[in-house]
Amino acid sequence: MTKQSTAPAPRVPARGWPELADVDVLRILVETERRRRQLDASMRAAVAEAERRGLAAGTGYRDTAELLTDLLRISVHEARRRLGHATPQARPRSRRVWKVLAAAS
Repeated sequence: MTKQSTAPAPRVPARGWPELADVDVLRILVETERRRRQLDASMRAAVAEAERRGLAAGTGYRDTAELLTDLLRISVHEARRRLGHATPQARPRSRRVWKVLAAAS
């Protein structure tokens, strides 16, 4: 079992990669992924809130995807992808769930 470090990832100068110890590169990978996930969660929450509030209509855009495209300088495809991740879609229930519901009634 390897011991996990709780030390913060070091800030690396642009040309400092070759001088880093392996453990520091691994630490940077983990810390960067943690930060990326936090940023993704913040973006999903902000996109969902913009959609919930109807900010697109209030600011003259046709829809939230168009607002995101213009505001964030991203493609329509990327804007729609972000909307899809931010606003949960109803998923069809599996047959197993329907059987359980039918048996319960």
